[in-house]
Amino acid sequence: MGEYTEQRNRDFMAAYRREMRAMFAKGEEMNVERIIARVVEQEAPGYYVSYRYARRAVGDLMERGVIDRYDGGLRRHSRRDMMIEIGRKCAERMRERGMGLGQALTDVLVSERASSFFMTRAYARQLFYRMGKNRKIK
Repeated sequence: MGEYTEQRNRDFMAAYRREMRAMFAKGEEMNVERIIARVVEQEAPGYYVSYRYARRAVGDLMERGVIDRYDGGLRRHSRRDMMIEIGRKCAERMRERGMGLGQALTDVLVSERASSFFMTRAYARQLFYRMGKNRKIK
C-alpha cells in the first residue's frame, strides 16, 4: 500500500481544492470539516494499491466466499471494504467476460475509479493538516 500513498495524498488534496472552489462558486459556507466530509464521499481516481497486495487480499476473500456472501453496504473507509469492492468488480468481469482473476484484477486496477478514498474523516483531517504543514503538494 505504501508505494501509492503519495499519489493518493496528492489526489485527495486536489479533490479538496476542487470541492472548496465549487463551494465558493455556489456561495456556500465553507469550513475544513464540511469540505472533508464531501471529499471522503467522492469517487477517487483509483485504488492506490499494488497488484501484488490486491491479488493476495482479493484471492483470499474469494476463497473464503466473502465476495459472494457480502450483502451489506460498504463503509468506504477500510482497506477490507476496498478489497471487497475490487473483488466484486473482478468477480463481475470473471463471470461476464470469462477472465481469470489476474486479468480481471489488472483490468480493474488500471481502468476503474474507486467509489471513495477509503479513509475516515478523522484520517482525512489529519492528512489535510499534515499536507498543509509540509506544503509539498501543489
